[in-house]
Amino acid sequence: MKLNSFNGTKSKAIILAGIFGAASLYACGGDAIAAPVTAAGESIGLALGAPLPEGAYFIDTAMFIAIQSAPKVDVLVNIPVLAYSSPWKALGGRAFGYVALPQAAIGVEKASWIKSLYNPAGFVGLAWDLGGGWGFSDVVGGYAPIHSEVGAVLGGNLWTFNNRAALSYTGNDWNLTAHVIYGSSGHDRSTRIQTQNDYLNLDLTAIKRFGKWEAGVVGYSSADLSTAARNSASGKQRQFALGALAGYNFGPVSIQMYLTRDVSEKNIGADSNRAAVRLIAPL
Repeated sequence: MKLNSFNGTKSKAIILAGIFGAASLYACGGDAIAAPVTAAGESIGLALGAPLPEGAYFIDTAMFIAIQSAPKVDVLVNIPVLAYSSPWKALGGRAFGYVALPQAAIGVEKASWIKSLYNPAGFVGLAWDLGGGWGFSDVVGGYAPIHSEVGAVLGGNLWTFNNRAALSYTGNDWNLTAHVIYGSSGHDRSTRIQTQNDYLNLDLTAIKRFGKWEAGVVGYSSADLSTAARNSASGKQRQFALGALAGYNFGPVSIQMYLTRDVSEKNIGADSNRAAVRLIAPL
């Protein structure tokens, strides 16, 4: 299978590098701490619509989120992913899947840190080569509930369903991708209270490859589709962010780095800056 813009080892790994992120660990001032379980912007920089060649991959994404609230909140997320693209096809698309067991830490004013595992997840789906450099993928799956310190703060003791669809153009060394993620969470398994909103995320990528280098602009938006009991006072939240990405292919291992900043928000009460490093290694 030929992928026009990402050849060899990098083409196999880069598509999966951010295919999964466990949680949007977003805290606001006051009593409301809520956000999509799926991290807004978790997949920026990835040609997720392009079919991934057969093989197994390990991907680790480390993200730092600085939230300009009062008091100031910092969040660290580490997302290890094990992915497999199978030799099997269905309906003309290649079958693939991935699992992750993320960790997270939250600190207020660089003190009072809590850290633990966060919601583990698994997904399966199909990816189609549409020809002419175009590809499309669709996956379903979700997040499992977990009892942990971070989960207690953000509302993690629940099941969350996800449907993710991506359209990518990877011709002429470009990666132009739109990735849409729909999420719907159930009630907390202990309290029977809905702690997470249904949500819709959109991750956008426009980057160009120059030999072993790649660079370009990225952006993302997230929007609540419902209002959970936990943050009903604040109303539905939404945000939009823009930033830049750079990456380098060292051979068997590739690295991506990106920075983003919120340019608009509603009912969140604070902007955020994000910095991330992504390591991609075929097994």
